[in-house]
This record gives sequence, C-alpha cells and structure tokens, in this order.
Amino acid sequence: MSELVALRIKIKRKFSGGQMQNDYPNFNALPDNVRDDMDWCCFIDQFTSWHYDKKSGFGESDSYNPDERTQYGIFCVPQSFADAALLMFSDAVEQVNESDFTWFYDDRAHAHESELRYDAEVLSGLRARYGTIPVVTAELAEFFTDTTEDDKDAKIVEYEVAYLSGIKIKDKTKIKIDKLVEMEVSDRKAINPDHPSPGIRKNKDRFYADFKARKGFTIKAL
Repeated sequence: MSELVALRIKIKRKFSGGQMQNDYPNFNALPDNVRDDMDWCCFIDQFTSWHYDKKSGFGESDSYNPDERTQYGIFCVPQSFADAALLMFSDAVEQVNESDFTWFYDDRAHAHESELRYDAEVLSGLRARYGTIPVVTAELAEFFTDTTEDDKDAKIVEYEVAYLSGIKIKDKTKIKIDKLVEMEVSDRKAINPDHPSPGIRKNKDRFYADFKARKGFTIKAL
C-alpha cells in the first residue's frame, strides 16, 4: 500500500479559444524525475487522479470558495512530486491532511453521485421475471445466505424497491422474505449492492473510505 501526499490545487479560469477554461499550474515544469518522465496529467492518473469541487467555481461560489472564477481540486501523489509542486507553485498548491480530503471528497467532489449504480439491461430482465426488484440492505443481507423456513415465513421487512422508470428508487413497500429467497442464486447476487455481479451495485467511488480501500493507498500525515 503506497503512501501518498494529498494536494489541494487552486485552479484559475481563463479565456481560451473563445471560452472559459481551467488554467492549471504547469506541473510539466517540475523536474522530469519526479514525474517519471511523464506528462503530469498521466502521472497523477496512476494514483488517485483528480477530485474536483462540484459545488463552487464555474460561475458558482459559496463560503468555502467565494471566487466563482476559481476551481479547487485535490489529487494525491508521491512525496517527491508533492515537495517539488509545493515549492514551485506555493501560491496554488497546498498539502491537506486526510480528514480534510475525506470531507472534500464526500461532501464536495462526489456528493452529487448516487450510492448505487444500476445496470438497466440486467434489471429489466429481473423485473420481467419477478416484478419489482428488491434492493438488498444490510438488514436483509443475512436472508440471502442463511434464511430458515421460520425466518422467511415470519419476517416482513420494509425495504426500498427499484423501479425501472429511470432506474431510480422511488417507492417503498413491504414484502415477505419468502419472495426473496425464491429468486435464483445468481439473481440474488445481481440485486445485492455489495456483490460485483451486474445489476445493482454499490458505487465504490461515492465515499472516500470505499475509494481508498479500492485504490489501496494511505495519506501522509501533516
């Protein structure tokens, strides 16, 4: 697991080609060896890539960023790149700790994303077969592996049901567990967000904790 430095970048906006564009610091001016002789964009994409503030900049401002002509983003890089960038672009580059990055990631960079991702083709087939499509929650997950006859006869669980109109969860209902356990094993996996099968899957880029675990890195403390 690699240790990386989290850098918050202040990105100005400029007119170019008749339209407003981001004016990034010229990280290609950093020594070649800290970029592994690569273009800086390709270099940072090896690690965590960019995470942009989606709540300000581009004509929007708030208390975090009162300048609508400024955009903020965070990426994580090895120490050598970070040291060189902090020295050369001290007015635009700032090191942040993991708690700050976590807040920025969850509340500003990815807050607009859904916690679940839907495969329309798979879900259309399941809905044709079963009707409504249950979303497996932590409360229900145990019933997909070790449900007993007593459990499925007695338990009635309230849970969200996904409808295919726009692939959005828009209603709630109650259903007996026995309807769930009658599903084929492969179909149960498809509606379990924590299973990698296509269908309904957890968006592992929505929250920092999942993203960090998937990428396999740690953040250097300040």
